[in-house]
Amino acid sequence: MGVRIYIYIVFIIPFLLASQSSLDLILSNDKIKNQRIFSNDYHIAFLLPFCSEKNDILFSGELDSLIANPDFLTEYNLYKKTKISIDFYLGFLLSLKQFSDEKINISVFDIKEGDTSKNILKDIVDKKNLNKADLIVGPLYRDNFMFFSNIFDKKIPIISPFSKKEYIANDNENVFQITPINSSQLSFLSKFILNNHIDDNIILIHRDTILESSKKLIPETDQFEIVIDTLIPKDIGYSLIFLNEMDTILSNFKQIKVKSNVIDSIHHQLDTLGMKNVIIIPSEDNVFVTDLLSKLHACRDTSMVVYCMNNSSSFDHISIYDLMDMQLTFPLNKLPYDKDVDNFIINYYHSYNYIPKLKYASVGYEIGSYFIPLLIRYGDIINNVENYELQTILGTDYDFRKTLDGGYVNQAISIFRYHDFGYLKLD
Repeated sequence: MGVRIYIYIVFIIPFLLASQSSLDLILSNDKIKNQRIFSNDYHIAFLLPFCSEKNDILFSGELDSLIANPDFLTEYNLYKKTKISIDFYLGFLLSLKQFSDEKINISVFDIKEGDTSKNILKDIVDKKNLNKADLIVGPLYRDNFMFFSNIFDKKIPIISPFSKKEYIANDNENVFQITPINSSQLSFLSKFILNNHIDDNIILIHRDTILESSKKLIPETDQFEIVIDTLIPKDIGYSLIFLNEMDTILSNFKQIKVKSNVIDSIHHQLDTLGMKNVIIIPSEDNVFVTDLLSKLHACRDTSMVVYCMNNSSSFDHISIYDLMDMQLTFPLNKLPYDKDVDNFIINYYHSYNYIPKLKYASVGYEIGSYFIPLLIRYGDIINNVENYELQTILGTDYDFRKTLDGGYVNQAISIFRYHDFGYLKLD
């Protein structure tokens, strides 16, 4: 029968409105028909910043012939948010191939950007366009997402695809945060460290409040004054998570606060009497972390284990030999590399004739692959998501748990270590 989709377009890209052939081009590869289904169907809505007005090519008088070119999305330099929205949305459409017997309505809204987007979102809510939706995906960006989730008061799940801000799901029981928040990852990591290194020499190193001085010209004079800027790194908050989780009264635990973006020396802080040195670096600052890792590696401690945050999974400016030597370990909710991703890219290219930005297209696909089966099985997402078993899609784990004061956050977290020119999953 094929997945049947009704595209209900309110603020969608003009080239989808201007050319029926263009609509067929994007949908025909999935054997999806443009028809409305009136009963026994699921309704999924997308609030995406297609920003059609930013793309002059879409208003060309030769648009039909341009879009007929299978390399259209590759050859023309579309606006950044337009490309992100297309990559993400087509990734979701690709997931629908798995559900050939289901009836699915899709409403797609171009919410644009800036102040205009808030007016569009308010209009969508006022007109009750989404009141019968089963799932709402977006807005993609934090400010618009917070604005929409605060004014939309229906008990319908709202998906935040990319933000990892701590407050996204606060005070709203309908919000689903796809990316695990840093506090959850660090809490999980601290428990892992405590369980595995209770008898080792644990050193927590983080930046402290930084005072930076600069000269500023005094107006209408040739004199300068010294201005002191106070910088409070996120490292301080991240380190508190470790301190709250770990038993800091242990005699083999120490905390080093660094009042600059680099550390002068570290070797004198390491134990040299046979204890294993376990270094924790709760920082996302690449300059600070890279400098510290270089100095740690120079200590030539072959038993050392270094724990960092999830961004260390993509370090490409440090030799993998050095990362393996330090047994660099980090929390993450996805395999740094998974063979299913290669198959996804191939299928995406065969369907749409271009290679997308993987970090956007894959999340669109994963959202469809996770939430649609959940909706099909239970008919409702919010009341059943915590009964749904952990799912792994394109190497990414999904396991949502309700927060104390709000919605649902993905709590699926694993521990990985650089090993044998790849990654070893520890937990």
